Amino acid sequence: MKKIYSRLLFTSLFFATIALNAQNNRYLDAMFTEVNVTSDVTYGSNIGIITQAPALEDLKLDIYEPVGDTVTNRPVVLLLHTGTFLPAVVNGQATGDKTDNALVELCTRLAKKGYVAVSANYRLGWNPLSTDPEVRRSTLAQAFYRAQQDARTAVRFLRKSVGEGNPYGIGNKFAVGGDGTGGYMALALAALDKDEEVLLDKFIDKSDNAIATYGQPVPYIMQSVLGNLEATDTGSTKSMVDHDNDTTTVDIEVDVTLCVPNHVGYSSKIDMAFNFGGAMLDTVWIEAGDVPIASMQNINDEFAPYEVDVLTEPVNNDPILEAHGSLPLIRRSTALGNNDCFAGLSTTLVDATYGNGDAAANAATAGHADMPGLFPLVTPAPSASPTACGMQEWDGAPWQWWNNAIYGASAEAYNASGATPYPAATWSCVATLSNPDMSETKGLAFVDMLEEFFSPRVYAALNADGEIEQSSLSTLEISNYNMSIFPNPSDKEMQISANSEISSYSVFDLTGKLILSQSDINANTAIIPRNGLKNGLYLAQISDVNGNSITRKIIFK
Repeated sequence: MKKIYSRLLFTSLFFATIALNAQNNRYLDAMFTEVNVTSDVTYGSNIGIITQAPALEDLKLDIYEPVGDTVTNRPVVLLLHTGTFLPAVVNGQATGDKTDNALVELCTRLAKKGYVAVSANYRLGWNPLSTDPEVRRSTLAQAFYRAQQDARTAVRFLRKSVGEGNPYGIGNKFAVGGDGTGGYMALALAALDKDEEVLLDKFIDKSDNAIATYGQPVPYIMQSVLGNLEATDTGSTKSMVDHDNDTTTVDIEVDVTLCVPNHVGYSSKIDMAFNFGGAMLDTVWIEAGDVPIASMQNINDEFAPYEVDVLTEPVNNDPILEAHGSLPLIRRSTALGNNDCFAGLSTTLVDATYGNGDAAANAATAGHADMPGLFPLVTPAPSASPTACGMQEWDGAPWQWWNNAIYGASAEAYNASGATPYPAATWSCVATLSNPDMSETKGLAFVDMLEEFFSPRVYAALNADGEIEQSSLSTLEISNYNMSIFPNPSDKEMQISANSEISSYSVFDLTGKLILSQSDINANTAIIPRNGLKNGLYLAQISDVNGNSITRKIIFK
């Protein structure tokens, strides 16, 4: 058991303009009003295949920081966008970039809470147009693999920056989250940690073509070709080329590099992962001791299974690979004890749009128990009547919004010389088949839900050892206000002891809800009773008769 009860739960001090109080806790509530964004920071370079000709491409991310903050060891939340591993418009969607509206809004809100928030792009490209299903499966699996390499590269780049002057003021705590496609990479960083785990049976081409060509089944992901999980070594393949422009002869074999190492020697370790949409390619990756995972997903998601099923990619609506959705992955994380830090967190949210903010009720609708790491999302059933551009689909990403007129015009221009030269109005219609009431108002309402659900879980996971909490006391006040809570964790009551008289205390859950309080104590000791509180993490704010207050983490088990 970690000796968290002996720590002062803070890493740095608030100044007068950002003082902590019971309902205004750093990393849980907005502490700052302005955010600075450093755009298009190059976090690495690696071989991309978006044009089908392998070429070195720079990897970019945007960094969001609170303006006026003096803390220099802030936790990082890295977000990864959706988009089916193809650029926006090309993927048949209006989303697919680090500047997607929902990610910009989430990063801004996280930075206002005191985090360093990062939105990253990653390598794109696969072959959705092949008539061979094995080509579609293998190239999509390889796109996933390259993207999760890039996510690890981004973490290593940020860790490396600490030793290079720490320009972004970050510490050693990292959470990674993903929207839709980005969820696959975030979840991979949580659990995919062994080379052999990319050699599961589902990732092997056993087709007649593979046997005829290679004499044996062939893995979709060959690390000698694509590099290791971390992208810290070189991957290459052989290719035959014509060296003398003779169109009838291909006569030279050359090495084609497909992975170059980035930031070797730095860690890509993370402390928590979360996904809103998307899935995990296999929950066998999750083992006891892995990092906590939190998920929000529509129980009727059409493009990523909520349970275990063959995922369908939205470019062509083709079935690709079996994947494991939010229900089995949270069920496994919970059963293994990895999600214990979420115990006691509320699963009831404010939902001003569809009125499905009660996760317990949604879980019952889906036929499973309520779990604190999972918010099952319920959206209205799609219309049974066809629209002018096709049948509606379940809304799997209601937090997304975009300028549909711009998207329609862009899609018309992109497809003007192709096989589908539809007018802008048709493309705009198609874009909203899965999000028919798409609007900024609705998108922001669902971002509210994402923030309300994930914020306390990110905080609980990153602060499991008590290293990131903040105190409103000055250094002198802390030295004069020697206070302890014991036992902590506890299965019953706790005793507060201080060398100055305690006037009152209040206990809050991680959503900021007042759970219990006592005033007019005027003694050097006080008791926090269990009072039927559920197992979990709480915040106790203790004040003395001199007007000082301090916030400490307490755990009932």
